[in-house]
Parts: sequence; structure tokens; C-alpha cells
Amino acid sequence: MSTTTATVAKLAVAVTVCAVLFAIVISAMKSPVDQPTRTYRAEFSDISGLRINGDVRTKGVRIGKITDTRIVRVDGRSVAEVDFTLDESYRLTENSRLTVKYQNLTGARYVDVAFGPAGRPVDTVPLSHTTGSFDITELFNGLQPVLATMRTDEVNEFTDNALAILQGDGSGLAPMLDNVAKLSRFATDRERLISTLTANLARIADTMGGRTPEVMEFLHSVKIPVAKGMTVLEEFYKTDRYGPAFTEPIDRMMGNIGLRPGLDVDKLLTDAFSSIPQAAEALRMIPVAVAGLQVPAGIDHSGRSCANGLADLPSDVELLLDGSEVVVCAAR
Repeated sequence: MSTTTATVAKLAVAVTVCAVLFAIVISAMKSPVDQPTRTYRAEFSDISGLRINGDVRTKGVRIGKITDTRIVRVDGRSVAEVDFTLDESYRLTENSRLTVKYQNLTGARYVDVAFGPAGRPVDTVPLSHTTGSFDITELFNGLQPVLATMRTDEVNEFTDNALAILQGDGSGLAPMLDNVAKLSRFATDRERLISTLTANLARIADTMGGRTPEVMEFLHSVKIPVAKGMTVLEEFYKTDRYGPAFTEPIDRMMGNIGLRPGLDVDKLLTDAFSSIPQAAEALRMIPVAVAGLQVPAGIDHSGRSCANGLADLPSDVELLLDGSEVVVCAAR
């Protein structure tokens, strides 16, 4: 084999190896879904930052890929259509909602799927069930002079907490509020700073969540019982002071007669009455017993006559017959 042939062979081997490695890298970058998939389509108001081969996720797990994007005219306005695939084990329904979310601060985005309750299967998700993308620079517009006075680590911390909120992680809210407090220390017009930041966050919440009416309704519903409770604060004080003094003796009394938590009423009645007739007989005697307890202490017997006088019985003995007192006469 000549030197030229050997050189060409080595070059061919090197090119082949490079091509294989390049294909492996491209395949890894695309991260295809291994399971069988089904194709769907969704309409968005804005898909800025969403790219072909972008992820489709649910609860952070990749279940599909973006296959195509385009702009179409629907009812006289421009709408972004996105074609994507989903693992066949998942199925979009009329209750599913899709949201374009930030994957990182470099601008990469993905589609998040919330499947919702069961419903009629669909192949296309309308604009009313999707939430589009937005420009994160809106959050930081007007804050550049303030951020310029901060240290790099403070800016990074604020950015990380903002990203946590954008990704739906509520753990970033409290640290972000702390960062707002730090920002206000460096601002000459604190009121304007906080109002600007609040307005930007409000726009983000409206864009990403779309649940502001439900939140306001919830807060209004919470306000009603709280407002009513504030008008009767003294009653809460009385309950705290006198409630235990009343309920504790009642609780002890009920415990002493056998009424305790976990009491099996059916077993108690079965042990007390072996049959229904026996239970009926016992219930029939209740009025008699009650009537006997209600007999006045002093009863006039002058209208009752005995030939030999009344029998000499102990004063604490009372004979009852069907709820009526019986007068016992002496034999002689």
C-alpha cells in the first residue's frame, strides 16, 4: 500500500469517527422521547424563546418534544401554532392547559402541560386554554440604576429567586421579598421602585397564571368571616373563659354514664335488650317512671276513706300502679 493510499484511509477513518461522534452529540442535544408518541397542536398568543426540539413537560418530567412552529391568522389576528409530540401514555383533553415557561435565564423555554380533570380527548388545544410567553426584561426595566449600586452576589440572588417564581417554585417568594427590601435601601424613590416592581410582577402573574379572579374571589370569601368575627370578639373571650367550666363537667358526666368516644351504640343496645319486645316494654315504662318522679311531695288524702283507716306504712314508701298513687287501707 502506497503512502498516499494509507493517508487517504486514515483520513476516511477520522472523518467517519467525527461524523459518528457528531451524530451522537446532536442526538443527545435533541433528547428524543424514547416511548411511542402521538402528535398534537396548540395555539398560543406568544411563543418567544420556544424552539423546535424544545421540551414538553408535566410536573418537571419531559414527556414530549416541539416539532414545528408557525404563525397563522385566526379571526383576524395572528396566532402562533405549535406542533408537538406526547408520550402515548398521556392524553390531552378539553380540560388540559398549556403554558410556555422559562427553562433558564438564557431565554430557553418549554411547554408545561397541566392535564386537569378527565374530559373529552382533543388533538388541538385552543388559545383559551394556553398561556403564552413574555419578555423577562419587563421585570427589570427601570431597575438598572438600582441594580448598578448593588453587589454582584445580591443581583445574582435576586435573579435566582425571580427565576424560581417564574418556574412556579413558591420557595423563591420569601427570599425575593427580602431582596426587594435590599433594593429599597439603595433607591432614592422607594415608593416608585416598589410600585414598579409590583406592577411588573402583577403582569407576569396575569400572563403565567391567569387565575387572578379566582384569587380575588378567595380573598373576598376569607374577608367575610374575618370581618364578622371582628364584630364579636367579646364573645370569643367569654367562650374562652366560661366554655371549659361548662363543658368539662358535661364531658365527665357523659363519660361516667358510658358515653365515650368510640362507643358502639348498637352493641350497647344489644347488651341491654335481648329482643325488640323487651326494648318496647322498657320504653313503655319510661312515662310511668317519669310520672312517679313528678308526684308532689304533699298529697291530700282527705277525700279517700278507709273503714279501718289507712295502713301504717313507712313515709318513704310509695306504691304506684300505672302512674297513679295507691292508698293502702288497714285490714282492721
